[in-house]
Amino acid sequence: MAIYSMHVSNVSRSAGSSSVASLSYITSSRMRDERTGETFHGYGRRERVLHVATLLPEGAPREWNDPERLFNAVEAAERRLDARPAKKIMVALPRELTGVQRIEAVESFIRRQLTACGYAATYAIHEDKAGNNPHAHIIVANRRISPTTGRWAAKSRSEFALDEHGQRIPVIDPETGLQKVGA
Repeated sequence: MAIYSMHVSNVSRSAGSSSVASLSYITSSRMRDERTGETFHGYGRRERVLHVATLLPEGAPREWNDPERLFNAVEAAERRLDARPAKKIMVALPRELTGVQRIEAVESFIRRQLTACGYAATYAIHEDKAGNNPHAHIIVANRRISPTTGRWAAKSRSEFALDEHGQRIPVIDPETGLQKVGA
């Protein structure tokens, strides 16, 4: 039986990391970070990387289908020395699923939760050397891509209405009577 596991962390320049370095590691591919001039050799075990793909939102430039170009663009969009250009998500996948079903599950998650909101992501599906522990690593740009211009949108902070206890007030959809997610 599958056990749910998910871990989310930031790619943080102040910690000495870059999204290109993280991408190189999860894809086990050689990549060059244009911002720093460093080359990363993808020190992971190539035989354990089963599948790699990039999913883009509507309006994103086609050249960003290449993950190295995408995450070099992510790094170039951030100016601060302590920037957090991307997020890393690691999620366990059920062993009961076939390889095709795992790809479909990961891509469905990315499309519904990330690209539908304007975020670009690259993922890699891994297993251990015994063919167990299937999991996916997903790297997501922290900026949205504007569907009209195909450029990085400005980061924004969400402001929420709070009740007297400092808790967010849920927004109810009048048509369905359900709480709106992300409202």
